[in-house]
Amino acid sequence: MKNFTVILLLLLLSIPAFGQKNRVVLITLDGFRWEELFGGADSTLISNKKYVNDVKELNELFNRDTREERRKVLLPFIWNTIKSKGTIIGNRWAHCNMNVTNGRHYSYPGYNEMLCGFPDDKDIRNNDKIYNPNVNILEIANNTPEYKGKVLAFCSWDCFPYILNVKRSKLEVNAGYMHTLSPCPTKKELFLDTIEDENPRHWVNERFDVYTFHYGLEAMKTRKPKFIYFAFDETDDFAHDGRYDQYLKSAHRADNFIKELWEYTQSDPFYKNKTTFIITCDHGRGNGETSPDDWESHGYDIKNSDQTWVIAFGKDIPAHGEVKKDCQYYTKQIAPTIARILGINFNPNSKDAGIPIVF
Repeated sequence: MKNFTVILLLLLLSIPAFGQKNRVVLITLDGFRWEELFGGADSTLISNKKYVNDVKELNELFNRDTREERRKVLLPFIWNTIKSKGTIIGNRWAHCNMNVTNGRHYSYPGYNEMLCGFPDDKDIRNNDKIYNPNVNILEIANNTPEYKGKVLAFCSWDCFPYILNVKRSKLEVNAGYMHTLSPCPTKKELFLDTIEDENPRHWVNERFDVYTFHYGLEAMKTRKPKFIYFAFDETDDFAHDGRYDQYLKSAHRADNFIKELWEYTQSDPFYKNKTTFIITCDHGRGNGETSPDDWESHGYDIKNSDQTWVIAFGKDIPAHGEVKKDCQYYTKQIAPTIARILGINFNPNSKDAGIPIVF
């Protein structure tokens, strides 16, 4: 009887802490700095005519006297709603740190680390479109009975079919200027196809985030994925363009996208009280220590561009708000954290693999 009790206890301990009826919405804001997340508009940049077309307008929109006021006008949903519902990590002014562990500090290496659970500086060194040899968390979920066919990705950057290795993973990844991949397109999806083609293309490899958002939201309404990934890209693109005004406006729009996604999940019985949101980024940016213009850039030669952050809220996430204590987290912890939420096994073949975040 004693042996049976021990065996039963071991079996119970082996069961994942989170149930397999959970849903996850993963959202990334490419290259969005922790400085703007926690401090709002940068006072050294918002009035610089080199980076801002209409200084008066931008100041009226986003400039306020304190960091707390500036971040609330820039990201009102995050700081008025999420702060009271979830956990926000990465405020280095409060000694709460988060970093990538890859040595490259580019997007593809950052997404590999985030989605595969470990850095790979040997195979993933830059943003070249090579098929990722590493298995990602979306692929793992899609290969389980519970989530098979219920994992979708909507991405503004056309590199994501390579990052998620669609040739091997067989994931459905709508990226770049792709049309809807739905087997039964709705009128809205067909309309998005049309206007995406007709809209002028500002960048060759990245579409505007509004298309990524609406394709993904429509898929949630009609196809009910249990794990969906939104990869927004404008913040990085406008920063590289040196457009601080558009960088801020894009972040503000993304905050509203997150709000709409949350409100939708709270209105749909399929998602309500079952959905966890994870929001993060792939890398940071310079903050003036390398050069006055280094906020535009990132990479191994740009100091501080390894600095990241994460926000979590929804099912099973405690309402700690903004974490203000000495702590250190890593981007490689995102994939194992999602695996734990979904209740699936995740065992990367790497000695550098991350462990789940305990919020």
